[in-house]
Amino acid sequence: MNLTNQHGLPDMLVRAIESNWYSGEGEKRFASVTQLLKPTKQLILEKRHAKALKQDASDMIWSLLGSAVHKVIEAAEDVNSLSEERLRVEIDGAVIAGGIDFYEDGVISDFKFTGVWNHGRASRIAEWEKQLNMYAYLYRQNGFPVEKLQVVAIFRDWNRARCEKDADYPEQVETIDIAMWDDDRTRAFIVSRIEDIRQAMQFPDDIIPPCTAAERWQSEPQYAVYKTGGKRALRVFPTMQEAEDFAHSHKDAANLHVVTREDTPKRCMNYCAVNLFCHYYRDVLALPIPKTA
Repeated sequence: MNLTNQHGLPDMLVRAIESNWYSGEGEKRFASVTQLLKPTKQLILEKRHAKALKQDASDMIWSLLGSAVHKVIEAAEDVNSLSEERLRVEIDGAVIAGGIDFYEDGVISDFKFTGVWNHGRASRIAEWEKQLNMYAYLYRQNGFPVEKLQVVAIFRDWNRARCEKDADYPEQVETIDIAMWDDDRTRAFIVSRIEDIRQAMQFPDDIIPPCTAAERWQSEPQYAVYKTGGKRALRVFPTMQEAEDFAHSHKDAANLHVVTREDTPKRCMNYCAVNLFCHYYRDVLALPIPKTA
């Protein structure tokens, strides 16, 4: 990975980001817990094109601040707790590694710098559930009892005024209990991910199936019914059939038409370091195949 500074961050910040590299960098493993959570195609492309990847320092500011919190948390460590301890387990010949933010008295705590929009969001909590249960499996397999899992969410865009006025708005820091799986379920999930990755690794880049719409953070398309010349939709439907039925039964059917509204693949567009090596992204934007060294 090559670090760039296109937005002119101060040198001291760039140096801090460079020195704050991922704690598991260089360890011998099939994948980390974090990598197992990534879409299969994204993970494999990142492995194959690691030397060609670029990331701007400005995109890593929140990661740097998150690491600063971890440093502070280390001060709370005592003989009964662990902080940033990396553990490994071998499953079906594949070494899986990972490290949690804080472990104490059987409780695994993971700190998340996140946006308020993730508060109560089912898909994000489901992702955290997979992550923390894999950590719990690693810890149990290494002799540490695990009785509870929790995410400590720190909302980076929190607004005090909104919190005071809106009963549904979260506090600045929220502790979220995460459902625990048994070891059989967790192992089955890890084995499934290992098999998916191994199978996909046999194919060249453009033959690996693209990420799903959910993995691309892309909502299902919507179907809007417009009157010819109109700027606003009369109705919006989740399926083409419903939209067409509405248009055909309308008193002004001859002047109505249906427009498909495709959602933007947000992860592809803004949060994927290997999008230029992905055939789906190139096809969407009609981009050429990138040159590699």
